Amino acid sequence: MSRSRCTLHMTKLADFRAFCESRGWTAEAPKSGYEVLRMRHPSRANPLIVHTRDDATQHYTTWGESANELRAWIKARKA
Repeated sequence: MSRSRCTLHMTKLADFRAFCESRGWTAEAPKSGYEVLRMRHPSRANPLIVHTRDDATQHYTTWGESANELRAWIKARKA
C-alpha cells in the first residue's frame, strides 16, 4: 500500500469527503483520535481511512483505499 503524508491538505477534507460520498462511500465514526475520516463502501472489504499526526500542520495521511480515492478525486478535479 502506498502511503502519502503530503497530498490531502487539511482545507480540502470536506471536498474529498463529498466526492467519496458521491461514489457510494458512507461515513462511520472514527475509531481513534488519529482518524479524521472513516468511510465504508458496500462492495469493498476495506474501509477508507484518513489519519492525522500529532505534528501535522497542513496535510493528512492517506493510504490504501483513501489513497486510491484521493487519486481519483485529483484526476476528476483536473478534468
